[in-house]
Amino acid sequence: MIGTFARFDLRNTFGQGTRVLAPFAFVAVIAIVFPLPAFAVVGAVAVGSLTASGPFLADERGRLDTLYATLPVTRRHVVVGRYVTLVVLYLAAAAIASVVSLVGAGVRGTPFDGGAFVLAHAVGFLAVSVALAVQVPFFFSVGFTRARPMMYLPLAVLVAAAWLMSNSGLLDHVTEIRVATVPLAAAEGLAVLLGLALLAGSAAVSVSRYRRRAL
Repeated sequence: MIGTFARFDLRNTFGQGTRVLAPFAFVAVIAIVFPLPAFAVVGAVAVGSLTASGPFLADERGRLDTLYATLPVTRRHVVVGRYVTLVVLYLAAAAIASVVSLVGAGVRGTPFDGGAFVLAHAVGFLAVSVALAVQVPFFFSVGFTRARPMMYLPLAVLVAAAWLMSNSGLLDHVTEIRVATVPLAAAEGLAVLLGLALLAGSAAVSVSRYRRRAL
C-alpha cells in the first residue's frame, strides 16, 4: 500500500504544473549559468528542501487528509509514501542538475570532474535529508499553515553552516583528512547511509505525530 499511495502522491504532485516545473527549471538555469557543477547540486538541494511543503499545501487546500482517512491505507502508509515522494522530487532535481551540467561542460569544452560531482551529490543527499528530517514531522503534526515557517529554517541552517565552514577554512582541513584517511567511495557511501538513517528516524517520528493528529 505504501507504493500505491506513493504513486498517487507523485501523480498528484507532478500534476500541479508550474508549481513543480518552475523549481526544476531553476536548477537547470543554475547548471547553465555557473560553470562549477557543484553549484547545480546546491540548487537541487535548495529545491528539494523548499518544495517539501508543496504536497502538504495540496493536502490542506484539497482536504486530502480527510480523504486519506477514508481510504484503505493506514497513516503509516501515508507518511512513508510521502517521504518517498519527497525523495523522488529531490532525485529528479539532482538528475536535471547532472544532465544539464554534463551537457554544459561539453558545450563549453571545460573539464568535468566526475568524482567530485558524485561526492557533491552524496553530500547533497545528506543535506536534503537533514532538511526533510527536520521539517516534515512538523507538517504531519500540525499541517501546512501552522508549520510553514519550518520550510525555511533547515535551508537557512545549511546555508549558514556552509558559509561558516567555507570562511573558517574548515573545509580545507576536512578535505585533507578525507584524502588521507577515508576512501572517496567510503565517504560517499557513509553520507548516503547517514541520510537514509535520518529519513527513517524522521519518518518514525512523523508516523507517531500523524497518528495523534485529529483530521
